[in-house]
Amino acid sequence: MYCKPILPSSFPLSLILVLISGFSGFGQIKQPDLVSSYKAYTELPREIGYAHLNKTTYLKGEIIGYTAYIFDKASHKLSSTATNVYCTISDENNTTIKSEMILANNSVANGSFQIDSLFTSGKYTFRAYTNWMRNFEEPNFYGQILNILDSEAKDTQKSIDSTSKLDAQFLPEGGHFVADVKNSVGVIVKDSFGFGVPNLTGHVVDSENNILNNFTTNSLGIGKFTFKPNSTELYKVILNFNNTEHIFNLKKAADRGIALTINGLENRVAISLRTNENTSKQIGKQNYTLAIHNGKVLKTININFKKSLEVMKTINFEDLSTGINIFTLFDEQNKPILERLFFKYEGIRLLNAQPPQIENSIDSLTIKIPLNNINDTLINNFSVSILPGNTKSYNPNNNIISSIYLQPYINSYIENAAYYFTDISRKKKFELDNVLLTQGWSSYDWNTIFNNPPKANYEYENGVSFKANANDRNISKYIMYATRNNDLQVFEIDPKTKDFQATGLLPMDNEKLRFSAIKNNNATVKPNLYVQFSPFQTPTLGYQGNFAPIKEKLNTINNETPPMYRPGWEKVEDLDEVTLTVNKEAERTDRLKRVAFGKVDVFDDLKRTTSIDFASYLRTQGYKVTEYIGELQIINTRGKSPIVYLDNIRLYNTDALYKFPMDNVDYISINKLGGGEGGEAANGVIKIFTDPTISQNKLKRNVTQEVPVPLTFSSPKEFYVPEYTSYQSQFYQDYGVIGWFPRLRIQEDSNLIFKIPMPKVETISIFIEGTANDGSFIFEVKNISVQ
Repeated sequence: MYCKPILPSSFPLSLILVLISGFSGFGQIKQPDLVSSYKAYTELPREIGYAHLNKTTYLKGEIIGYTAYIFDKASHKLSSTATNVYCTISDENNTTIKSEMILANNSVANGSFQIDSLFTSGKYTFRAYTNWMRNFEEPNFYGQILNILDSEAKDTQKSIDSTSKLDAQFLPEGGHFVADVKNSVGVIVKDSFGFGVPNLTGHVVDSENNILNNFTTNSLGIGKFTFKPNSTELYKVILNFNNTEHIFNLKKAADRGIALTINGLENRVAISLRTNENTSKQIGKQNYTLAIHNGKVLKTININFKKSLEVMKTINFEDLSTGINIFTLFDEQNKPILERLFFKYEGIRLLNAQPPQIENSIDSLTIKIPLNNINDTLINNFSVSILPGNTKSYNPNNNIISSIYLQPYINSYIENAAYYFTDISRKKKFELDNVLLTQGWSSYDWNTIFNNPPKANYEYENGVSFKANANDRNISKYIMYATRNNDLQVFEIDPKTKDFQATGLLPMDNEKLRFSAIKNNNATVKPNLYVQFSPFQTPTLGYQGNFAPIKEKLNTINNETPPMYRPGWEKVEDLDEVTLTVNKEAERTDRLKRVAFGKVDVFDDLKRTTSIDFASYLRTQGYKVTEYIGELQIINTRGKSPIVYLDNIRLYNTDALYKFPMDNVDYISINKLGGGEGGEAANGVIKIFTDPTISQNKLKRNVTQEVPVPLTFSSPKEFYVPEYTSYQSQFYQDYGVIGWFPRLRIQEDSNLIFKIPMPKVETISIFIEGTANDGSFIFEVKNISVQ
């Protein structure tokens, strides 16, 4: 049985064993059909998550601001259906510190986390995902390592010091060294902290120290060399780092096997499959299949060496998918024996931001950033973080493009993947290809594809759903009252099952559901329901992910360093306790009538008994009020519906006032012309105020059962910029925050427009990310001089 290697360090040897067993195992049972298995595996649609964070290094007391995007994996466009997005922060032990469910609109949502007393200095992981993503082995969710500093803790962070220890891997293209053929070898050199070692020169030597080839790593520790080994020779790589010679032995070349080389040309890809005489004698005329796929589309090419030791194929770029293309070679038993990832940049739609335009005022800057070729009538969203120009606090490993087109297709992580999609050039395309040469098998496991296609074990969520079981068999109708985002619903239940259910509810911020039962005589009574919700808690990812370490560009901070900022939420003033003495009830009534527009009715016990309910009272005031099975509609003399408030909360749906009793009403203000309320109130305003001595809401009366919802959506909170004690300090230059705008849309003049307080630094950096509905993306940094 084919088994995909897991650890990168065991990758070359594992593939040698796989290849040898493949050549000697022709009598084994053949794998299921390649095409039908792949079709079954990819039948369920996938989502990809991404989040733009306002930075990646935070100070205790700050706010983590983020914008989450959910994309369709096949089209790389915003998902058309995503609503429930889960965002979590966990510590180094993968213990969840904070989590929230946020509501996506057009698959975009934003939220925030307060870095409070639950946090200590250290590294944390931010994740964003949907419940549906849990059905798949590929890493389709988003993750980012964060640094959190506590300025009051001793030695919370220290700068990284370079060490002499190296971790070097030399990974042959396709997976293994093959004797007597040209092998292309990828190089990864990392330091003891997991970061690539740049500009490091290496020498490939034989057992007599003859130099066969040289290479140099790029800025991220990636390199490449070619050589032709034989099966009896031992080869080494010599690296010189920090004036110390490091020697690494290469794996011994196998007597039999197939070597793979893929080269991207201007408009096509050249594929070379090479073997040696020993292998050629064994495989004879065996037919191979070269499959090319991207997680959705699969194409195959027949390969046969016949009497040749090399097979060459070229594929036009137009026949490849934009983004990742996974090349896999299968033998006659449909066993995968080689795999190589190749990236096609052509087809990625990039938006280009023009130079920002600045308008100065006394205490603020208005910044306009022109974006070309966007239809402002269609869906688009952009998030913008503004930090001091020399900030050290913004180091995300991925940007929106690498997260959508690259990260979900690889098993591990690519250090600074955003680099390959920022100011894209021929050089960066070449460097990314060298990186992919070292990745080995993709995140699509062929053993799983053939034998265990995914099932929809975790539902595709659309809000919150519930199932209610009724204990009273004499009642067949129930009302669920309107909430902030949902209208009133009436349920007629089956006498046999005695239950009812609803989906697509969008409760916000610990909002509760309220139910009433309707008897056969249309009387409303308090029900006795047992209600089960889904989701009832934040779902947990089975695979936690493997994320790139974050570079700690941090100075030492200890407990002798005074606090350098005051969190924005501390700007709210604590008022001294004020004691007011209220005079007579008559004075209170006069005051209410003086400050209110229109008519004010103040109720006493006698007046409350004259009206059976709120509807009856309104009819005496000239309104037409209709009630029917939980629904209530108010119409004025012009045939329009007024705005209604209950205890200063606007009711967007007046069904909540169905059979609303008057016995706890304090006073009612009726402003039929809407004077003093703005243009929206032209049809009049009715304000109901209940008795202030009664703490419970009127909808919690004896005819209503209130049911807490275990998991509700979190509303976006206002993002507060900290107040710093010094804006000239290096501390502020490194870690300060100027602004964060999570939900910007393109304006009619094709500009992104936002305003910030006048910065107290000479330069600012603006980090822009986002997408338009046509599948175009932007990741840009704009540096602006402001003084």
